[in-house]
Amino acid sequence: MSGRFRHCFLILVLGMSSLLPTPAAAAPVEDFAQRMDRALARATAAFGQAGVQAVVIRHGQVLWSGTRGLAITDPPRPVTADTLFAYASLSKLVLAAYALHQVENGSLALDKPISAYIGDTVPGARRVSVRMLLTHTSGYPDLYADPATEPLFPPGEQYDPDRPYTFAMLAKGIRTPVEPGARFAYSNTGYILLGHVLTTLAGGDDALRRGYREYLQRASTPRTPITEQLITLDRSPEALRRLAHGYHRQSDGSLQDYFTAYGATGIPTDLYGLPFTDGHHAGTATGVGLVLDALFARGRLLRPETVRHMVTPSPQAVRSPDFDRSYGMGSYRAQAGGVSWQGHGGSYGGFNSMAGTNRARGLTVAVVTNRLQPEGPAEPIWRQLAEAAARP
Repeated sequence: MSGRFRHCFLILVLGMSSLLPTPAAAAPVEDFAQRMDRALARATAAFGQAGVQAVVIRHGQVLWSGTRGLAITDPPRPVTADTLFAYASLSKLVLAAYALHQVENGSLALDKPISAYIGDTVPGARRVSVRMLLTHTSGYPDLYADPATEPLFPPGEQYDPDRPYTFAMLAKGIRTPVEPGARFAYSNTGYILLGHVLTTLAGGDDALRRGYREYLQRASTPRTPITEQLITLDRSPEALRRLAHGYHRQSDGSLQDYFTAYGATGIPTDLYGLPFTDGHHAGTATGVGLVLDALFARGRLLRPETVRHMVTPSPQAVRSPDFDRSYGMGSYRAQAGGVSWQGHGGSYGGFNSMAGTNRARGLTVAVVTNRLQPEGPAEPIWRQLAEAAARP
């Protein structure tokens, strides 16, 4: 081939190559953090500036965490990883684990009447067992609706968000239980009584707080110790500085700030803490996520046979006509992403939470929010995040 012909041939080839289609670039692989960020954006889009904190944990490792929205609307303060939220009834799961730990060490017996620990200080104490309190089968009526105690809570005329509560104040609304052990009926009263049993057993409020702190430290990891910065029972000045405000969506669309609506000068005393062991913890999504991970995935809080006992639905719950038919002791099952998750939710004072662990994969998803409108956004957000986390 002559030099001139070779030169023309090369020009022709190069020219034709510019007309040939180029291979399609490989689609970028979405990593786990990107997937979860997008899932959080989609899940929270319908809830405006609602404050949200979320986390995904596997065997003590935080795989992803995210925040959205405002911790306080006026003046605006965004949610950060350090913002505290009231857990509300999600705390029941933590209390149940602590109570079962006392059963493991021989301090409590599931089927003894609670009179063995608190005497005859409340109606029905000789007929109600610790097991009944744990499984919501004690039959105690709702003390929050009792005429003796209902006015003590918002919007009752005797409500004072700065006045500390005592168990003696709440005990005025504890009435004779109806057919103890006969049926499942979700009972805040039962969990307040369970807390009273544990407080009496410990030797007082301060002793219970110390015992709780020591117990929850078992959920620590080398990188993330469980401290008051992550989960707390105390309404301290430091907690007030970091705590989100809870908001209720009113019928006219406006938001009611649970802190300012009733004139609280600090953290409302009914929001969390003792004696409200039906919802006594506040903290971050990471704090409660590590507790569930330690309980259901790492086996750090209870023995395996105790966990199996805890998650087994009670016969009364199985016969129940509502969604709680999977309720065992302080936890129930939820479905998301085609798999089962063991956990609990909660709502109170403008706060809403949901957390669950897929025990087969050792995967925990926790969501805490500061909005009720009127249904809480935590469960639909949690469900979308759990579905995204469970994908291969």
